[in-house]
Amino acid sequence: MRISIPGLGGRLRRARNGTGLSQEKVAERIGVSWMTVHRWERSQRAVPDHLLDKLCELYDKPIRWFLTLEEGDLEQENGPADGSGKVSEASGAYGRRGGTDAASRVYRKIADAPAGYLPLLEKVVEDILDGLRTSKR
Repeated sequence: MRISIPGLGGRLRRARNGTGLSQEKVAERIGVSWMTVHRWERSQRAVPDHLLDKLCELYDKPIRWFLTLEEGDLEQENGPADGSGKVSEASGAYGRRGGTDAASRVYRKIADAPAGYLPLLEKVVEDILDGLRTSKR
């Protein structure tokens, strides 16, 4: 399956820049041309899921970091963008509601997703749940 969601190209570029690797080096390590990496980062070409897995390893980022649709979720991963000490309004609201409303909202979004995204969504949710289990130990 090929993955193309809003913001993915920018996140790929941000992750690569964070590692200090060039597009050429990334391409060499995962077995594609540098132009392919360039097109992914400009959102001109969808990323095959098996190569997104390789990029996750190379950039040391969980798949959810690339597939998160809201910028606030990325702030949780990297710390607050504004330096205020707040992770995001959404995370604070989640804690106050005990997760019930948030879980319902997420469920509705997943239920309304196109069928082609369901295997990917399942993988992302499993990754998140594995991370939660690991952090509780």
